[in-house]
Amino acid sequence: MDSDRIIGAGKQAAGEVQEGIGSLVGDKRTQGRGQANQARGEVQNQIGQLEDYIRDQPLTAAAIAVGFGWLLGRLRII
Repeated sequence: MDSDRIIGAGKQAAGEVQEGIGSLVGDKRTQGRGQANQARGEVQNQIGQLEDYIRDQPLTAAAIAVGFGWLLGRLRII
């Protein structure tokens, strides 16, 4: 569903406003929180896009996941 993408975009926008307010009043803490909220929003947006891709292309997504797992196993990263 697009809800993650919508919520993520909202968090990004709110973070931008929060960062701008922090910058305007010279509050580094508010600026930092705004940047963190922007990052959280971007991650949530990306998760929503990934969910959409998996829903639209389940076989391709499964093949990518298997290939990635195989590669990690060969590299002995985890």
